Amino acid sequence: MPIAIQQELYRIAQEALNNALHHAQARTVRLHLKQAGDQVALEIADDGVGFDPAKASERGGLGLRGMEERVAGLGGRLAVESKPGEGTTVRVEVRTQGNS
Repeated sequence: MPIAIQQELYRIAQEALNNALHHAQARTVRLHLKQAGDQVALEIADDGVGFDPAKASERGGLGLRGMEERVAGLGGRLAVESKPGEGTTVRVEVRTQGNS
C-alpha cells in the first residue's frame, strides 16, 4: 500500500479514536483494517453515546470535516453512521491503485 494512503488512514483512525475517547464515552472501540486486492477498508466502531451526524456538521465538527477531506483527497468513500444512544461507526474505503 502506498505510504501516502497509509498515512492518511492512520490520521483518520487517530481522529476517530480521539472522538471515541473524548466525546463518545465509549467502553469498547473496535478497529478493523482489511486489504483485498487494490481495495482497503478501515472501520472504527464504538459503543458510545452516539450523535446526530447532520447536527455535528452544522456545529462545525472539525474532526469529521478533516476525515472527509482526507478521504476525498484519496478518492475514497467515507460513511459515518451514528444515532444518539447507539454508538458510532466510521467506514473508509479506498483503492490503492492510482493513489500514491
